[in-house]
Amino acid sequence: MNINTTAILNTPGYYYAIAYILSCLTVISTNRRRKKGWGGILIHAGVFSALVFFMSLTDGIRKWLFIPSMCVIIGLILADLYLGCEFTVLQACYYCIKAFINGEFAASLCWQIYYHFCGKVYYENSSMWKWIEMLIVYGVIYSCLYLIEKSLQKDMEELQITGRELLVVAVISGAVFAVSNLSYLDRNGLFSGGMASDIFIIRTLVDLSGLAVLYAYHIQVKEVQMRFEKDTLQNIMDMQYRNYKLSQESIDLVNQKYHDLKHQIAIFKSEIGTEKTSEYLEQMEREIKVFEAQNKTGNKVLDAVLMSKSVYCQKHGIEMKIMVDGGLLDFMDVVDVSALFGNMLDNAIESAEKQKEEKRLVGLYISREKQFLRIRTENYCAEKISFKNGMPVTTKKDKRFHGYGMKSMQKTVEKYGGSVVASQREHWFELKILIPLNGKRINGI
Repeated sequence: MNINTTAILNTPGYYYAIAYILSCLTVISTNRRRKKGWGGILIHAGVFSALVFFMSLTDGIRKWLFIPSMCVIIGLILADLYLGCEFTVLQACYYCIKAFINGEFAASLCWQIYYHFCGKVYYENSSMWKWIEMLIVYGVIYSCLYLIEKSLQKDMEELQITGRELLVVAVISGAVFAVSNLSYLDRNGLFSGGMASDIFIIRTLVDLSGLAVLYAYHIQVKEVQMRFEKDTLQNIMDMQYRNYKLSQESIDLVNQKYHDLKHQIAIFKSEIGTEKTSEYLEQMEREIKVFEAQNKTGNKVLDAVLMSKSVYCQKHGIEMKIMVDGGLLDFMDVVDVSALFGNMLDNAIESAEKQKEEKRLVGLYISREKQFLRIRTENYCAEKISFKNGMPVTTKKDKRFHGYGMKSMQKTVEKYGGSVVASQREHWFELKILIPLNGKRINGI
């Protein structure tokens, strides 16, 4: 049977529509969703219907309308991903480009396999075989892509995309799409194929190569970001530890001066007999005794951290309430204590500084509840905070360089098998930490 070559070469629009929507669902199922339930289903159904209708309508469209038509298709894919996932615009564009190339490869391979095994003989009467073959091929391809996407999500909360990464994937994808479609636009070109099988092979291999390059680049971006995140978290811990050491040296110096001053006051009181002078010295003694009792929590590292934060709060008009049992932290490493409480208090103080003077309140509480260590900070916060997975989302524009204080705390707490959760209620922001104490030595117990 003689087959119309043009008809064979023209992959049906619904092949691509199904491939694109499956690519979108692969991305959405491996990332945090913006809409769940019926809302998300209706969005996907609407985009899928629009893709099928538009691509069926534009089958065999004239060459000068080809690029505008592809822009509409890419726009529908972008809309589906942006509405379906908690992506920024840059992230949505990045994953849209990947989904587009994935769809191009899947549809190309599916149609090539159909043509090779069925289309030559049963082209006009083999609709059943089309759907069976499509189900098998798409099932295998998108199962593999799902597993790849899932593995790329490990060890990382989310991939931060900048204009640079987006530009790279756009250039790669543009080149891949252009080369893979040269034979369709000009069959007599230098890099075009003359036979239908040649054209299919060129298109499929170029799309496969583009897909491989995009995933290789994705892995590279992920590794760079993970290395940057690891170095940043380590720098934060080192900085907090250095701050603790400096605070400890300052406290030791102040304590030495305090003892000297206490003895001097005792001498002055014994030698100076006027009642007024004696009252003045007694007042001085009471004030420095307050310092002596201040921040004696039972943990020297925590004492040093609290002292430096207390001094800062006093200078900036922040009221700090502390109710802690530092002895409960004896099982924790010195670096972990300094990093954890340094970050907790830094975040609370930074938020409190933004409030009105009478609302600048910070609290720290450490207690034991059965077999758990409970740590909590609270601070007044008038602004509405957004949360994702129980943690606050940074409001700063460049998220790549912010939010690492929270990540550092999570890493530290997870090290001891604990959990961190944040919440806001009636303008009060709370950060709660729960660490199991089973088998840990606390205060010699």
